[in-house]
Amino acid sequence: MRALKIALLALNGLRRSPLRVTLTTLGVTFATGALVTMIGLALGVQRQVETPFRALALLNNIQVKRDDDGGKKGPPLDDAAIARFEELPGVSVAYPDAHVKGIVVRYGDKKSPGIGLAMPREAALVNFADEIIVAGAFFDESDQPEVILGVEVIKNLGFKTPQEAIGAQVAIEASTALEDGAKSPGPAQPLKVTVVGVYRAPALMQGTAAQQGIILPVELMKKIPSTSLETDWKVLTALGSSAGAGYPSVTVRVRDPACLDDLAKAIGDMGYHTQTILSKLQHMRRFFLAIQLLLAVVGSIALAIASLGIVNTLLMAVLERYQEIGLCKAIGASDGDLFVLFLTEAGIIGFLGGLTGITLGWLMSLAMEAAATAYAHQHGITGSLDLFAFPAWLLAVSLGFAVAVSVVAGIYPALRAARVDPIRALRSH
Repeated sequence: MRALKIALLALNGLRRSPLRVTLTTLGVTFATGALVTMIGLALGVQRQVETPFRALALLNNIQVKRDDDGGKKGPPLDDAAIARFEELPGVSVAYPDAHVKGIVVRYGDKKSPGIGLAMPREAALVNFADEIIVAGAFFDESDQPEVILGVEVIKNLGFKTPQEAIGAQVAIEASTALEDGAKSPGPAQPLKVTVVGVYRAPALMQGTAAQQGIILPVELMKKIPSTSLETDWKVLTALGSSAGAGYPSVTVRVRDPACLDDLAKAIGDMGYHTQTILSKLQHMRRFFLAIQLLLAVVGSIALAIASLGIVNTLLMAVLERYQEIGLCKAIGASDGDLFVLFLTEAGIIGFLGGLTGITLGWLMSLAMEAAATAYAHQHGITGSLDLFAFPAWLLAVSLGFAVAVSVVAGIYPALRAARVDPIRALRSH
């Protein structure tokens, strides 16, 4: 009850000078809004950068390359090496990396270029890319000729929706085989495959070649009718002595990221060079943390400047209510009561300013996202940009920080009010 009475007295005191209190609160509002907006932007950009890695489950990956230390090559990355990787405890699947340009998909009289990506059928067992599949599903474990196409590819082929493309039979071949007068020894028939899935790359990768992928099972990628591609695969899969080429790189997917370092070390002990995206992401996170701290310092300075307005407002209130303070002391109010009263007024200013500041920051983020999206659309990037992130902890910390800074700013005026001599105050006029 005592706390409620003090709060009501504080509100009544603030209502006596509404213009001054409003201007002071606006100072806290703008400072808090700037603080929330800047940190929210840093968090949003970090989320956008990390989203593709999470959506594609790349944080569970170990990239393995042939060790080439001092010119002495390590053991080849061949099918036997992949089999050894898959025998390690904690490994879900291992597969060679293959990105082949110059592939064309045909459907009826329409065609679309794309980038061939080889993926193992076993990846379906670890829910690979579930978040980016917008229609259909990933490969099953059968030996049927299947393909997963990017949204740009199916658009070029004339399909109106991703769902419409599921089940369609398309032809895949190398672009060199489509040139007039081109001759290629061996079978010239294109590879007939069925579309089982359509994917859309994460927002950060939209508008790039990432939407033009042609994902094929590893064994089908090797069958694309093209002399150059067939030769490439023969080189990639060359076995024999340690001087054999093998695959340029292999991806090893683990079940639990907690085992990532141990498995990377185990593979490294076999004589291979390993690298994890998670380790790179940790460096990136440290960079974003430094940016967040820098922006927090800038926002804190703005809030500290706004706190000077609180000091001025409350000092003016002490002078204007000098006799009232003396009367309160004369009828039994203690120094502590008056100290808490003025601190409460400072806290209320901080709370209202922080709350409206958070709202202002959110509105500013909507306007900035709309402007950024419009600019992106002018440059061929579809979809809306989600540049800001406002987690609950950021809103709570920002509001609490605004209140804390305001209360600290109110300490000196509150001490001045608590030290008022009631006799001198009552005699003054």
